[in-house]
Amino acid sequence: MLPSALVSTYQQYKLDTDSVAAWLASTAKSLGYSADLLDSSVAATSTSKPRASGGRLKGKARSNAKKTAAAGASSSAPAPKPSGPKYVISVRSFVSLAEYIAEKAAPVAEVFRTVIDRVIAARSKFGGQLRDYGEAINPGSDAKHQHFVDVLAKVRSVLSPLMPAVKDEDGQSDAARLTNRFTGLAVYEASQEFLNLPDVARPGTAQNDDSTYEAQPERSFEEAIFALDALINDLGHVRSHIRWIWSNHKDGLFEVAPAAVATDTAVALARGLIDEVLPLLEWNGGIGDLLERYYLLRCIVQGWKLEDLKVAANVKDNFNHKTYDIADGTYLLPYRLLEAFIPVVEERGQVPIYKEGMFGYWDPKSNRSLKTGLQKFEDDRALLMPFFSEIATAMRGVDNWPVKDELYQGVEELAKTKKVPFYAAFAAQIFLDITYELGEHVERGFDAFQEQTNFMNNDVEQHFEFHSKLKIKSWTAAHDQMLREFQKSIQWLGKDPLRNVQNRLLARMGAPASTMPMHLIFRMSPVVSGLMLFHFRLVYSHVGRAVADAWGSVQYAQHLYNAACRERLVGREDRWQDMEVLYANLGEGSFYVGGEAPKTAADYFKKFSLQMGTSAAAMTGTRRRGAPLASGAGPRGLKEGCPVSCMFKGRYVRGQIGPSGFLTPERVDQIIDLSLFEPIETPNDGKGDGLVLGRIEHPAILKEKAKKTMAMGTNKQQRKKAADGGRVTPSQLIQPLTWALQAETLELAFPLLTFHRWCWRLLRSVKESCDSLLTTRYGPGYLETERQLPFVVGWILMAAGGLGNDVPDRCMLEIAAGVIGELGGCEAGSIVSEKILGNIFDMPIVFEEEDA
Repeated sequence: MLPSALVSTYQQYKLDTDSVAAWLASTAKSLGYSADLLDSSVAATSTSKPRASGGRLKGKARSNAKKTAAAGASSSAPAPKPSGPKYVISVRSFVSLAEYIAEKAAPVAEVFRTVIDRVIAARSKFGGQLRDYGEAINPGSDAKHQHFVDVLAKVRSVLSPLMPAVKDEDGQSDAARLTNRFTGLAVYEASQEFLNLPDVARPGTAQNDDSTYEAQPERSFEEAIFALDALINDLGHVRSHIRWIWSNHKDGLFEVAPAAVATDTAVALARGLIDEVLPLLEWNGGIGDLLERYYLLRCIVQGWKLEDLKVAANVKDNFNHKTYDIADGTYLLPYRLLEAFIPVVEERGQVPIYKEGMFGYWDPKSNRSLKTGLQKFEDDRALLMPFFSEIATAMRGVDNWPVKDELYQGVEELAKTKKVPFYAAFAAQIFLDITYELGEHVERGFDAFQEQTNFMNNDVEQHFEFHSKLKIKSWTAAHDQMLREFQKSIQWLGKDPLRNVQNRLLARMGAPASTMPMHLIFRMSPVVSGLMLFHFRLVYSHVGRAVADAWGSVQYAQHLYNAACRERLVGREDRWQDMEVLYANLGEGSFYVGGEAPKTAADYFKKFSLQMGTSAAAMTGTRRRGAPLASGAGPRGLKEGCPVSCMFKGRYVRGQIGPSGFLTPERVDQIIDLSLFEPIETPNDGKGDGLVLGRIEHPAILKEKAKKTMAMGTNKQQRKKAADGGRVTPSQLIQPLTWALQAETLELAFPLLTFHRWCWRLLRSVKESCDSLLTTRYGPGYLETERQLPFVVGWILMAAGGLGNDVPDRCMLEIAAGVIGELGGCEAGSIVSEKILGNIFDMPIVFEEEDA
């Protein structure tokens, strides 16, 4: 189901309808309407019988009741859960309750008029379509739908004299104004406007009423087709946001991994929307039958005749391809193609072999806008059928496929149940949308995945070569095994296990090996490529951080670099570019206790000692001979960053799947409010997409981010946090999520394993250059083994600060600064930022000079 912090159009409509029913029943009861009448006229589900308040109220009691009825607007704070009985109010009771309230002349709050207008608007346009064309798709379909609209209009008419006065529009009567207000409304467009407000106000129950009220649920065909229309409207919003992601990816603004994660999350949210109304749809014949009827309704509304939609010559699918563009918005065609795939996977355990060209070919350079409906459908089929076969091969031919996106899960469910899950049809349509959006650039995601995972594989191999003789107790054989398993998983995918399975089956049948391109599942789907790259990045970042923490290489090289720069011993032209990039991304808190870099010679050593997990006294001449340099607690490691990306570890590393199950209200808050980045510029005079992002400099600011607007270009009104009952639409979550993931990409992809080796090489060079001075000052035992190399930084900073013998000596720091300058001034100082991130990972970094 949809996470509680996210709200759909149909859910919003149901909440509105329930609030109308609740206000009518509660207000009438507060004015003297017998609870027994409520109980006898509706299906009561309370565990205890409600107490009757019989009789007509008089005098002060009646006056108070009127005031209570008028004060029915709900506050922004979530109301406590009622403890009293529950009433289910039937539609036929609405008018009688309204007439009773009108008889008592109780004032009606403006919020009630707003909500009932919203409900009428939601149903009026669609009701008109059913009135005009409903007989064609379901005989008698208009009656019930229109009856409900008429009931609501009657309630509003009865209570209208008691509502606050509203200025007439051009002198029109209230009835005429209401009619015009609902004329030409798109289905529930009003709801989208209300969802963009800080809170959607609804009328509450009368004061001191602890009962629960809701409108009697409808399970009619009319309700189902209305719910489907609202659902498809919501899915259209999600779909357009996904197109926005990949359009920007094509322009180079979003990298493939964050684009893929945001897309798969968006499809998971769409799955939650679908699950919400699925029981109602299943009750009315199932999603397949309703999609057919909905498609017919959309065609008839646009002028098609029913007899023209049933093409006798096209017996195979009975579909008039001239209506392709109409069907495109209903998800009927991907649903049908999935249905056609059921026989292919019907036999349990069978791996399908797709014969190249069986359903034609898609030309990525072709102009889709010039194609006929039939040609567009043939493209869809030529793309989806081989891709479904690749998924089926992964499902049945290999064990433990690393990442299962929503489309993979949909095909997997189809193979088990022999039924098409609607979310799979939506995911298949998204697959097509992305393919057509990218065109001839569709394989760019695969290229990035292949090149970057090849680099990771080689990097791990170089790590083992570097540490073949260099060992440390805190890095055990189990840690090495973890690295080897990571490397093996990359190598396994690099050999294309799916093609190997297919070729083995072809060989058994005496058929030649497949001629289709290798790694087809990755080539065809940027989402699969991006998610798999994201999977490996999360693991790669974790192992790189673990290695850096175990050896202390990166942190203590930074301490030395900071001291050399603060003392102006390293010129601007010799700055260590790679360290500057990492430091800017991780922030001071990853390197210094207290989150602030030291600025004086005395503080350099103190901060170093604290980060090392010891005290300054332990490293000065006052320490006992033989006493350990480090404390039992050990050194402080690099702080884990990328809070938004790391929220997806369970989903994409540990394989925890499920329809948006991880998106609790608290996690929605984290995505929106706790990203370490925020839009800092809005292109196009405030009407752009806010694609310029800046890192928040101080963590304390994160506590205030709830006060910021959710997305650039919207108004500055505050929205309630999701954990406190605030609601956002799924589409409102997609853009902030995409921004946050993109902003964290550089930090997540930074090759810490590579940088660890360069930092260690630097420390070696510093030790060799300063060895004679270190021996003179601290004795030949200043370093017992190479694994203690980071302590060289401590000895140098101690001398520079004058600690131990109170005589400051910058000589060794100056020598170390010379070594740093040599590294920074040559290609090795920028090998990570320019060669690896810039060239291999295609993440160019631009440096801006700060004012002195």
